[in-house]
Amino acid sequence: MISKKRTFKVKTIFTKIIPGFLLIFIVHCYAVPQSSGKYFELRKFRKLGLTAGPVLYIPARIYSQSGNYTFDNKPMWGFNAGIEFDLFPAKRWSFISGLLVALEPVYNIEIQIKEEDIYPYYGEALTDHYRSYSMTSLSIPLLVRLGLQAKEFLFINFLAGFKVMLYPHGTSDLTLSISNEDNTETREIFGLKLQSPENMIHGSFVLGAGVSYVINKVLLKSNLIYVMNLQNLIEGEYLFDNLLVSHPSRGDYKLSGNYVGLLFTVGLAKKKRDKK
Repeated sequence: MISKKRTFKVKTIFTKIIPGFLLIFIVHCYAVPQSSGKYFELRKFRKLGLTAGPVLYIPARIYSQSGNYTFDNKPMWGFNAGIEFDLFPAKRWSFISGLLVALEPVYNIEIQIKEEDIYPYYGEALTDHYRSYSMTSLSIPLLVRLGLQAKEFLFINFLAGFKVMLYPHGTSDLTLSISNEDNTETREIFGLKLQSPENMIHGSFVLGAGVSYVINKVLLKSNLIYVMNLQNLIEGEYLFDNLLVSHPSRGDYKLSGNYVGLLFTVGLAKKKRDKK
């Protein structure tokens, strides 16, 4: 018999990416013919838009301290959704903010226990997969946007800036136990104890690029972004113990919370009396 228990209570790599992104800004500023800096096709749209899209979190890392047992960390899917505020939607340069809600990951792991380390009646190695999310977070992006007109109704966007996230401190525990065939003996063979940082406010770097397309009274945007946190989102430790043959194995678990996201934004045209 296998039993598991999960409870949930409630730095980074950018030195190579940012210089390249800044180079793109500089090249476009000097290589693209300069105009008035305003786009007539975008003047009719509101500053507020609705945004949503999937994100893929980078797998956690583990650092073995002793023993031979480890486990595999998998990427985790999540989402972002909220509102976007584009201060100057019709200008080449603009400031973008808003409010985003995100589903934050805790772990997505696959564990394999050798046949020799569990009760004989299992008859084969034990492989299992566990995944957990925490509460949703709230964040405010603070981005600079460079928009370049490619065609009459098509624009290319480059984004850079920061994100401030509200994510309360919390803890998470996962345990895996096995029992013998007649349930007279139970062994807890794996444990994962995790927590988020004590501070509630977290910061991130944001880089991105995408396109905007005008369709009558609708402005459609799609942006591919990469978010790099200033500190790990989740940290903790794991332990394999009480195995029939192998010695205990322990180590550290660290989840950066960095992710790649594809966000889609819809903007609507102003009413005639609101146009300027």
